[in-house]
Amino acid sequence: MTPSVLIAIHPDRKVPSGSPGKLGWGDSVLELKAGEQVSGTVEVKVLEDVEFDSFRIGFLWHTEGRGNRATGHGGHTLLKSEGEWRAGDHMSFPFSVCAPKGPLSYKGKLVNVVWELEGRVCRSMLYSDVRECIPVSLDADPESAEHDLGPTLPTAAAMEAVKRGLGGAWFTLGVILLLGSVVFGVLRNWDFLSWERGALVLTIAGGLLLTLKGMWGRLGRGKLGEPAIQLSTTELRRGEEILFSLVLRPEQRTELRSLDVVLECEERVVRGHGQYRSHRRKTVVSKTISLSKDHVVEPHRGLRKRGAISIPEDGPISFGAPDNQVVWWLHFRADIVGWPDWNEPHLLTVRP
Repeated sequence: MTPSVLIAIHPDRKVPSGSPGKLGWGDSVLELKAGEQVSGTVEVKVLEDVEFDSFRIGFLWHTEGRGNRATGHGGHTLLKSEGEWRAGDHMSFPFSVCAPKGPLSYKGKLVNVVWELEGRVCRSMLYSDVRECIPVSLDADPESAEHDLGPTLPTAAAMEAVKRGLGGAWFTLGVILLLGSVVFGVLRNWDFLSWERGALVLTIAGGLLLTLKGMWGRLGRGKLGEPAIQLSTTELRRGEEILFSLVLRPEQRTELRSLDVVLECEERVVRGHGQYRSHRRKTVVSKTISLSKDHVVEPHRGLRKRGAISIPEDGPISFGAPDNQVVWWLHFRADIVGWPDWNEPHLLTVRP
């Protein structure tokens, strides 16, 4: 379908050219810093009579990749309020807009964050809007500490619960099955038909297994005497260092194959909706520091470890949007001989 209006955006600065656009000018990648002012002109060629509600320019972002698409926008500037253009009109509108504070452009394994500078002719509900855009690369401003990391940045409580797994849910379900079996037995005076007895045994066995599954992740922590962890901060910039201390005070002699701290960044995305949702995750940064190997922890002595680990200067920054996230963790992990492993994650927020 032939558009009624052709739009071309011309920033004042020189940008790399790509393939020719509709009007014969080059498609461009506009490189900007967060919060930077950009000026230029928007050229309009009218091919047929058009009535419109507004004509504006502004920034839009969206995610691409394996997750559901998330969108957002930055600042917009009104170039012309409602009016009418006649076929053959050729106009030029100066503009000056401020680049958003974020989220910054990102290219990952499962998710990309893509920005555009868009010129849009907004029409009535009876007609489709006319739009044209150029790609934008939005980078961090090294002079500013204020950057937007996304519309729904994950919280520590919610993300750590997900990372630890469904232990609480398994435990609750197991207890419900066990209590339900007891109540059923009492109501029947523990007098069952043969098939009821078999079903009750299976239900009790399932309840016990689910309860054990829910408690499994807590056993390692309890074996180590409820480890005490202190972090210097959970809010960092790329290249900065985080200090940590770990104290173990087990009640019994405990043998460790290994004790590690792991810095990890992962992309997490969700595809689909409702019962058709699928989850994907991909580790993009992993850095391990060994704190101890083949060590026996005596109850009267315990174990104290201190250390530091740095965020890579070229690492991703935290990002949170519906169904698309870039998340940083600091894990403390212990491989305990003859006992379930211990793993405790701490959510970090990494800024530019």
